[in-house]
Amino acid sequence: MKRYFYAHIFIELLLLLLGVLLVGYNIEGYPAFTALDEGFHLYFAKQVAEHGTWALATQDGYRAYWRDSTGLLILGPIILVFKLFGPSLGLARWVIGIFLVLGIFIIYRAINEWYGMLVAILAVALFLFFGPPWLNSVTMGRWVYGELPALVLFIAGCWQWGHAVEQRSQRLSGASLIFALAVLAKDLFAPLIMTTMIAVFIYDRWHGGVIRVRHIGLPVIMCLIALGGWSLWQYTVSLPYESGHQHNIFHLSLSRIVVLSPDISVNNVKFLYDSGVLIAIPAALYVAFLRQHEPKLAHLMLPFSLFIWSVWYTIFSIGWPRYAYPIWAIGGVLLSVVLSDIAKQWYIMIDAKSVFQRIVYLMCVGMVLFIVVLWPAQNTVRRLAEQLNNDAPNMATYIDDNIPHHTRVVSSQWEVSFYSSRTYIPIPDEYYEAKIAEQSKRFLPITHFTDMNDLNAAYFLDGSENRNVEMIPDHVLHRDYEPVFQNDSYCLYRLKNVK
Repeated sequence: MKRYFYAHIFIELLLLLLGVLLVGYNIEGYPAFTALDEGFHLYFAKQVAEHGTWALATQDGYRAYWRDSTGLLILGPIILVFKLFGPSLGLARWVIGIFLVLGIFIIYRAINEWYGMLVAILAVALFLFFGPPWLNSVTMGRWVYGELPALVLFIAGCWQWGHAVEQRSQRLSGASLIFALAVLAKDLFAPLIMTTMIAVFIYDRWHGGVIRVRHIGLPVIMCLIALGGWSLWQYTVSLPYESGHQHNIFHLSLSRIVVLSPDISVNNVKFLYDSGVLIAIPAALYVAFLRQHEPKLAHLMLPFSLFIWSVWYTIFSIGWPRYAYPIWAIGGVLLSVVLSDIAKQWYIMIDAKSVFQRIVYLMCVGMVLFIVVLWPAQNTVRRLAEQLNNDAPNMATYIDDNIPHHTRVVSSQWEVSFYSSRTYIPIPDEYYEAKIAEQSKRFLPITHFTDMNDLNAAYFLDGSENRNVEMIPDHVLHRDYEPVFQNDSYCLYRLKNVK
């Protein structure tokens, strides 16, 4: 027994070291700091830390911060470390990285308790590396988004909720609080958690009824309080900074969350197929309904959540790749159970006296581990050594040193703004609203800002965001503007009649 305990401690220390290395190595170099949402989060956190105002600082004054579902559990600690140590991409990413390290520990503990040590080790490996290498848990554990922290807290909540139902009800409050924290990390998890709990409750009632109403009532209430409180607080603090153009937030939320387009659904299924994620569906079916006659209720939470998230992503969502992350993260954990059971059953069936059968068995196990763990792992680890992209700080330095601070510069490259000492005029939100609506087969007209003349700006920073929303098409840039300074990621343009 003591040897088993020390083995657990040793494995947990190794996993802790692995997690720290996967998070910390070249943390600012990979993934490249060029995505809209990450720069948007960090520029906002920088402004709050420096000015104490819950709003975005622009050349036209403060603007309401409203356009994101990443919650207080992510933004709060980042603002705090910026306040204490100064704005830093590495510090912000470490806030997310801590959740990845915590997730490794939680998944190992939970899966070991449910299925055994070897399954737990495999589950951690698949949680880290299963799915596309550019968006698996290792990558998501560096990017400043809320999906990974929310998922880690959701799994921790499922683990503790299982204890509350089957052993000690006093853990119910703790599990409910953990679920609420998951919502405060990413509010998209609120409907997932509540729907999953209701689905497990209905299934349990159909099979005898161990779950009491309080077991799902308290977590659901806590999630609603977290979602409602955070939404109300954001709305209240943003009111003083709302412009005359009122965002149709309800319409845009539906555009991202409820789309109901056959074309988008087909594309979503194709994306999951191309990413090798659909294998998670039969794995979830096996764990939930075939592995044992009467599975423990805690064992049902992960497969049920995978079913629900998969249905939402394929049929109802706008299909942004990051929205699919929970499918392959949870799917990897469930796939570890399937592979372990297959290996155990095959081992029982082979003749222990046959050296040939044992060699074939070991070769097959090694091949499977290479395909599902080692190859994705090396693909991800190789990416961690990517060279640091300094295009954003270099562009920020050029603008700070060469463009007077009073000169109006249009830019929604928030990562450049993060490194800059000046403020900019963002691309108007109407362009983003119209783009989101277009992706979801809806239409929103652009009425308040139709072209650059409406913004009265002499300079325009072209980058991924303009190429995304096409505020200034490429042919207009070359016709009306002249390049001033450029690197691989950005080009600063000036109106040709401005000197």
